[in-house]
Amino acid sequence: MGIFLYKAALALLVVQSPQPDSVRAGLWARVAADSTDGPAWLDLGRAYLQRAADYHTHRKPVTVDTVWAHGTLDTAQAAFERAARWSAGTRTADSARVFRVYAFGELAYVDWEAAGSAAATLTWHTLPEGLRLPPVLEELGENLLRACPHQGILFTEGETDTQAAWYLRFSRGLRPDLMVIPFDRWRGDSVLRNRVLRELRTRDPAVRALSQSRAVCASMAFEHPPDERAVRWNKRPLVWVTGKETKADRVPPQDFVFAALKLAVDEHETWTDPVTALYHRAAGNVGGLCKAFDTFGLSSEVGCH
Repeated sequence: MGIFLYKAALALLVVQSPQPDSVRAGLWARVAADSTDGPAWLDLGRAYLQRAADYHTHRKPVTVDTVWAHGTLDTAQAAFERAARWSAGTRTADSARVFRVYAFGELAYVDWEAAGSAAATLTWHTLPEGLRLPPVLEELGENLLRACPHQGILFTEGETDTQAAWYLRFSRGLRPDLMVIPFDRWRGDSVLRNRVLRELRTRDPAVRALSQSRAVCASMAFEHPPDERAVRWNKRPLVWVTGKETKADRVPPQDFVFAALKLAVDEHETWTDPVTALYHRAAGNVGGLCKAFDTFGLSSEVGCH
């Protein structure tokens, strides 16, 4: 990599942060010493991915800087690409490919709040051909989108359910009638929230108010649904639902498919644990799912007896 590039990277850190970040600086030093260190590149990419996520706090004095956000995510992309290249055939490479997709998701969120959902769609269309999530995450995303009623809002809890549903919604074009929004950003990112409220043609961001005109879903990645004291939630397979919902919207538990999860469990794939944790909570809330899990030989993995 060379000492010149290392010094340039440190200079970039100084520009991006009020103070140089010791973690990122240390990771740059590692890849400067060994440019084929795949795990170091992976950690570096994750550090920049987290740095980009911090953008959504919109701290003063510059609350919106899409050029900075894009540059940070481009740096993450480059790091993940090198991690995959230098760790081929390993869990590091598997993770790097997934995080590359996640970085596109983060770019799409930046573009959504800056220019609307159409801009997010265009960003997803730049995803390189062949760059996909592993089947277990695609299956999770599809199942979550199927579970949410027509014209609904799906609030997600964490990285896994957010990116899986976001990828299937925009990159694969599944359920274009839904909005997929990470709940922590709904609460903490006023720029994104105001953009979405304008697109929904409403002003009140409270879940209870949103549910007056549409269905609102919460992924069962949440330990408990949001605003539980103020909102009456109904348990459905894989999601909690409040608001406008018809019987036609409800997908029977036995109609959900878990073939990719079965393969991931058998092959001990990298992303099995976070996906299984969500399904475990869902099975605990909606017992009817156990029959579907049993069909794929997964009863014990998700806590069904």
